[in-house]
Amino acid sequence: MAPSKRRRSKAATKVHASSSQPEANGVPPGPTTTSAEDTNVESVISASINAASGGGVRLTRSSSLDGYVSEGGDRKSEGKGKRKRIFIARDSILTALCRDDPNFRSLYHAFMVMVVTAILYSMLKDSVEAASPHIDFRMFTSGFGPPHQSLIMLLVWTPLQMAALLVYPAFKVWEWAHPRFGRVADSAAIVMMIAYNFLAHCVVVASIVHLDLPSIPSVVIALEQLRFSLKSYSFIRENGVKVLRPWSKDDEDGPHIWYGGQMEVTVGSFSKYLYFLLAPTLIYRDNYPRIPRVRPLRVLSHFIKCCISLAFVSIIVKEVFGASFTQDWQLLAKMFLSCMLWGLILQFMAGYFFLHCWSNLFGELLRFADRQFYSDWWTCNSFSQFYRKWNLLVHDWIKAYVYQDLKNKFKNPVFNKMAFVPCILMSAIYHEYVLWAPLRFVLPVLLLQYSTFGLLLFALKPSSHSSWNYLIHVGLQVGVSLMVFCYVMEFNARITCPKEENAVNTFVPRFLECYFKNLTKS
Repeated sequence: MAPSKRRRSKAATKVHASSSQPEANGVPPGPTTTSAEDTNVESVISASINAASGGGVRLTRSSSLDGYVSEGGDRKSEGKGKRKRIFIARDSILTALCRDDPNFRSLYHAFMVMVVTAILYSMLKDSVEAASPHIDFRMFTSGFGPPHQSLIMLLVWTPLQMAALLVYPAFKVWEWAHPRFGRVADSAAIVMMIAYNFLAHCVVVASIVHLDLPSIPSVVIALEQLRFSLKSYSFIRENGVKVLRPWSKDDEDGPHIWYGGQMEVTVGSFSKYLYFLLAPTLIYRDNYPRIPRVRPLRVLSHFIKCCISLAFVSIIVKEVFGASFTQDWQLLAKMFLSCMLWGLILQFMAGYFFLHCWSNLFGELLRFADRQFYSDWWTCNSFSQFYRKWNLLVHDWIKAYVYQDLKNKFKNPVFNKMAFVPCILMSAIYHEYVLWAPLRFVLPVLLLQYSTFGLLLFALKPSSHSSWNYLIHVGLQVGVSLMVFCYVMEFNARITCPKEENAVNTFVPRFLECYFKNLTKS
């Protein structure tokens, strides 16, 4: 539970005597609550940071725009300490581009029309085949299983939610015990934190396996358990420093200054922790920038886009996973080409649904102002940039609690530069964990891609020439297509050649065995 020991930076941030602090409920005064639709994006960003910090943090232009500031906050200390995540009021990049660029807005509208047209085409095709008005969402609806399976999912999710809520009183007990019992209390707290995460993983795995939950409830429970674990760890880390290193608001060098006024001196209240559990972020802060009110039209727009995205994803899943297992090389080649066509679209639409539509929907309902859940990954010239920009929610967490800790731990230049390796491997392992939940098998294609080509391409430092951007998209197309093809083959092979499901068979690929077995019979 105890965070890594923090070093006080010599460079102190100057605090203006006349500046005011953020409001206690997390709503920064002044320009932060100004609607981004009525002002220039860059001016809203700068005003938001100034308001969120109470005017007390002097940020450079570069650090303000990417949402990070170094310990101490000024230019001299930048790069010497940990860079702290500063939340600022800004729209998602797609929202900002549609608002500011009429050409991009028209292209976005054309894309949505094409998606809706594809859904209507699927409905018409299903109706013609069924000789009556009909839409075949069986591949999607079967993922939920019978109604009682959704009830079981809720019964499994409830204890996970309650355990996440109990993290707060457990932390308060440790806050009381630390000054009295010292390392004994710290050791007990660390053991409890490890036990909590271990038991949560065990509950999810046991529930999925023994209750035989369908694919969608399984992946929901796995993602929710992972979300609770990451959020509770962030709360412990960000508040643990307040217990281990007490600070006052008058300190010129401390968490209150590092975080631009978004962290208070004392441990945050339970209401702040509850808001954090619901908010679309994995990084804890006592105060977040908030919009002044919920905009119903925005909520409706994001909800409709969520429905459209899910409908389109279900059509893609039906096209990709609906193919049957075959030994014909021509049909296999056709299946691979189909995966090339639909694989990258499936990844893009899944990211669009979760990182844009779903996250913005909850951000709007909770008045959460920082909507940068992803960045412009499509402009990347290297895979290292893509890894950083694709999913900023997970990237920020890994950077804050894994990457920076490893950089500070290993002072050897070689190990210091290799700090990204455990981050990539950790991300790959948890991706495999999430994919196991609905598929019920582990085919470590994603892990192999991350641990081999991913690491090599991450370390590659290409030029800014536009040809590298082509190579990035070609690499994504090939990598995603190969991954989807392998998972489809294994999924269909386990249906064609069933075996007793156990721990060993979960990790042993079956599509090659099934292929040669059926080839011998024929």
